[in-house]
Amino acid sequence: MTLAARPIERTESLGARVYSEIERMILTGDILPGSRINEAVLAGQMAVSRAPVREATRALVEAGLLISIPARGVFVREMSHREIAENYDVRSLLTGLMCAQAAERRTEAETAKLKRVISDMDTAIAAGRIVRYYEINLAFHELIGRIADHSCARRVYNDLIRETHFLRRWLSSPDQTNLEHRSIVEAIECGDAELARRRGCEHVLNGKARWKASIETTAPAAVAI
Repeated sequence: MTLAARPIERTESLGARVYSEIERMILTGDILPGSRINEAVLAGQMAVSRAPVREATRALVEAGLLISIPARGVFVREMSHREIAENYDVRSLLTGLMCAQAAERRTEAETAKLKRVISDMDTAIAAGRIVRYYEINLAFHELIGRIADHSCARRVYNDLIRETHFLRRWLSSPDQTNLEHRSIVEAIECGDAELARRRGCEHVLNGKARWKASIETTAPAAVAI
């Protein structure tokens, strides 16, 4: 397998930079789920010793992105269908919570920014730039999290998102998902916390339903957020 690790600049914490680079490669799919981590190859590509790579892989095992199998090595974690489904379930609850709190705490400026982000997603969809749509989509949900200002929910939510980045880069029905985004913002703008909660929760569960339908017909799964 040909990897594409980038040389590490030594102006910042070496261990942190190595961790971030390996994490980037996992989340973008440069290193695929199930792949074995070759410390020597990564160290050579990053122009570092094996020690910071070993340190980073241990930390990534603790973070849940890698798994260590005795006598075999360290591998990129593969998620079962059950684990993915459970991820959706918990994320739906957290999304509902953050949408409800955003409805209670939003300002006019923040609502206007949410609308602009939705417009940016429309533009990406029209141009067929689905990867760009995904990136803006992440920013949209991150903005709701910041408006909600619930640190615990955001921390757990972000961990769940990180687990499924690779799958979720293949998107289906972006037009439908952005309509759901718009309905969430309408509820937030109105200050209707319960409606925002319901729409946020339904948005993620709709994504789960689209994912379940996709795994019956495509590989890799075409996942709608």
